[in-house]
Amino acid sequence: MYKVIIVDDEPNVRKRLEAILETKKHDFEVLGLFENGYDALETGIPLEPDLIITDIKMPFIDGLELIRRAKIELPLVQTIIVTGFDSFDFAKQAIDLGVIGYISKPVTGDEIGMVLSKAKEKMDKNLLVNKNIHELQAQNESALKAVQDNDLNKLITLKKIPDNFKAKLVTDGIALEGQNLFFAIFDSDQEAEELSFEDSEIVSFYVDQFLKEIFKGYKFYTFENDLNKSVLVLSNAPFIKDDIQRRLSLIAAKIRKACGYSLSVGVSDIIKNDTAISYRKLYRHAKWTLEYRVVVGPNVVLFYNDLVKKASNIGKVDDNEYKQISYSLLYGKSRESKKQIGHLIDTISSIEYKENYFLILNNLIDTIIKSCIAIDELYAIYHSYIDIVNLIYGSKQTEAIKASFNSLIDEVIKINQKVRSGGIEDAYSHIAHFILKNYANPDISLSDVAKELDYSVSYISAILKKKDTSFTKMLTEARMTKAKELLADPGNKMATIADQIGYEDPFYFSHCFKKHFGLSPMEYRKSL
Repeated sequence: MYKVIIVDDEPNVRKRLEAILETKKHDFEVLGLFENGYDALETGIPLEPDLIITDIKMPFIDGLELIRRAKIELPLVQTIIVTGFDSFDFAKQAIDLGVIGYISKPVTGDEIGMVLSKAKEKMDKNLLVNKNIHELQAQNESALKAVQDNDLNKLITLKKIPDNFKAKLVTDGIALEGQNLFFAIFDSDQEAEELSFEDSEIVSFYVDQFLKEIFKGYKFYTFENDLNKSVLVLSNAPFIKDDIQRRLSLIAAKIRKACGYSLSVGVSDIIKNDTAISYRKLYRHAKWTLEYRVVVGPNVVLFYNDLVKKASNIGKVDDNEYKQISYSLLYGKSRESKKQIGHLIDTISSIEYKENYFLILNNLIDTIIKSCIAIDELYAIYHSYIDIVNLIYGSKQTEAIKASFNSLIDEVIKINQKVRSGGIEDAYSHIAHFILKNYANPDISLSDVAKELDYSVSYISAILKKKDTSFTKMLTEARMTKAKELLADPGNKMATIADQIGYEDPFYFSHCFKKHFGLSPMEYRKSL
């Protein structure tokens, strides 16, 4: 069943559309009715509808602007326009926004029914998943692809690329040509045991297909690494960060709809391609960004340069010997890391390992400590290195050793999250400060914040979602707080107050104020 919101300033039209959708309740569920674009944007979009049915000409925020803003948050949302204005310019803008249907009022059941069928067909197509894994493998796998996979996995481990390997890449069909490039890593937000092998293969297949669709015109190569789907993208034209974020978010949204799994994407620096480039370093940057998913939440696209500004002094270690344990710790997977370590302790607590027991135990301690991104803090608030070693070595029973390791793991994950949260808090503070400084600009948008602070829209949205807010809510809060201050002075006229806090229309200001506080500006003034 697909979720729908209806947005129209005419009550009769809203009720008429709701009644039509009620006859199709097996396919559609109406989440809410809204009388203007502002209310829909503030209250309706957070409900994550699959379909928006909207008028164009409405107070405050019109339908076309609502669609533009909605698609930033919901890349897959489908839209239908129902309007009394038969304008070529409106129709052209609607086509540019990918609107499914453009219907003139008065609305008839047959006409809206046809457009709803078209919308359902398109959304069904997005949801279609072929469960025949053998067929997917046959389409996706080939001898050349396997060779390219090996080549690319080797490429990201080399400090310097030998000439003979460069030649092999060309022979195998990998042309590292293009003036600009970046790595992106698609990683499941589920724990490893929650994603079956079959589902993992299906997700991988669909990532490939959606990359072909959404990055059409770009040169890119995909490969598997550490259960992740990775992609190297190259282009002679400069990459635009917001455009890359939009494309990657769209792929993640399509995977979530098609396969029912949440993905996050880590993106490296977007850099110039030259002879001094380190593919190994670039790939590690992309992988490192995914660690911040622990802080900002799942289903997010994270860019390295969004995070490095706040974490340039944070160190981390890639321990190859115990790579999977280190991976689990760095990604905040407490349950998985404890399970891995518990299994390892059980394994080495047998007679066969008596000669190497303490060596393995010491390596395990080092792996966990090196996975802490603020080791000094670990020693300061938990135990010194010597105390940690003595605590674990002094345990006489297997379960006691596991308990000591589990305590260390809990502390490492807590510190990692705290340090990363510091960077997130700084970013949130910058966002809030920018809004407080610029709320009087009637045209301020989320894109303005992203451009000014050099963060991606996805990163800002993720931070605000983590704070249980949104750009619209923060902007409204800033404006309403100032409005109360200005209303306290009876000499301030309503039109002047509206203008000073970023509302070009005094009636729009009055509407927003009443919606926010439950009483009109005049009623509030009288209550003082």
